[in-house]
Amino acid sequence: MRKNTTFGIGNVALLDKVNARFDFFERVFKGVSTKAKNLKESSKLFIYNRLEKCVSINRLKSVYPVELFEHLDFKSVPGDRTFYRDLERIGKHSKIIFANYQGLLKKDNMVSEKQFVDFSSAYFEGNQSEMGKLGYSRDNQPGKKQVNFGISTGINGIPCALTIQKGNVQDKKHMKFMLNTLKKVLPKKSLLIFDCGGNTKANKEKILNLKFNYLTLKAKKKKVYHRYIALFNDGEKQKFSLNKRPYECVKLIEGKEIKYIFFCEDLKKDQINKRNKKFEKELIKNEGKLKKTKKGKVLGTYLSREGYILAKGSLQEVLSEVKNPFITGLEGYFIIESSVDEIPEEILRNYKGRDKAEKLIRDMKEGTELRPIRHWSTLAVIGYLLIIFLTNCIINLTLFLSRSPVVKNVKLLKKYLNNLTLTIVYPKNRFRFSILANISEEIKPILGKFIQKYEDKSLELRW
Repeated sequence: MRKNTTFGIGNVALLDKVNARFDFFERVFKGVSTKAKNLKESSKLFIYNRLEKCVSINRLKSVYPVELFEHLDFKSVPGDRTFYRDLERIGKHSKIIFANYQGLLKKDNMVSEKQFVDFSSAYFEGNQSEMGKLGYSRDNQPGKKQVNFGISTGINGIPCALTIQKGNVQDKKHMKFMLNTLKKVLPKKSLLIFDCGGNTKANKEKILNLKFNYLTLKAKKKKVYHRYIALFNDGEKQKFSLNKRPYECVKLIEGKEIKYIFFCEDLKKDQINKRNKKFEKELIKNEGKLKKTKKGKVLGTYLSREGYILAKGSLQEVLSEVKNPFITGLEGYFIIESSVDEIPEEILRNYKGRDKAEKLIRDMKEGTELRPIRHWSTLAVIGYLLIIFLTNCIINLTLFLSRSPVVKNVKLLKKYLNNLTLTIVYPKNRFRFSILANISEEIKPILGKFIQKYEDKSLELRW
């Protein structure tokens, strides 16, 4: 006789709701020619796991009960090797799967004309992955190999693009792959909004050749910025407030491109305060070196072919107070470049909407626990990243369908979803029955009446 068991049903309800509305798994995995019998079911399990305990694949069978596999439409529980193979199959057929996903968005009119593009990275545990390369680490793990990925999400919150590159690929090069992905789904005249990492002349020309528009931040280089600040001081300023902060802007037209030079006094104060704190920390940090230098002591010893190198410091005194080298004179200024001519307030509002892309990346990394990556084969890494992306797509589709959802943060949403439990009871010499528990007020607006699907209707007949 089976033992009574309890598991989280909220994540199953989330998957079933999206699947019922969009026929999600049937449409996304359509045309994937493979011998795997449970590819769709395995995908559901992988996504469920990212919303639950985020355990490794070899622990799925030991952590989750058989009853969960039944709710995910498995006819029988596969072995661990099958799960690993299915993940690699998802990576192998990722182009078909992703094309199907984009087709779903286009057919259901969920592709926004304003897209926020951003890039990030995730690091590996181990050094065996072919995709793993050393590069600029956003996770503060410079000694570990990583993989880079890019995302694009609409102003409506629905993600529509994912790109995966080796860990040493720079954003400006990665942007070319992103544009090749976006051109398959976006309508003409769509506005791509991204930061200075992807801002190059070649990328902007390619965007215009694709009949898209762009809005991007100009990288802060002293010589260039000082020239535009001089033009700002001589130009006709437009003043407005956004989020209770006053801004001034001068608009310059240079060929096909419009430059919006912004200045914010509040932003200047914030940046100067931060740099002053950094300066004070640096002074405190170097206090010990200053004492050693005054006493003529050695600051460091280094080996060479001819012997030991003794590093001794010399103090160059100044007549006045030491100036803060971190303050550049650019504080409070920033320049936005765009191919669209619009009022400065709208331009700035659009650029500030980039937090949607940053939020998606944060949800992928922290909410669905992307990092660290413990898969090594290229296909498994691609499949893993695609599963993470689809998980967040399903969450955003659910929030898109919901009426005024209270919970939007993925980590908090997972908490409420996991609290919604289904207990399967196996009484002696009787049929089994189930009990749905912990239906919170926060989860009702998200799942709605769909929760009732998991209530055992036979309980009223038994007692």
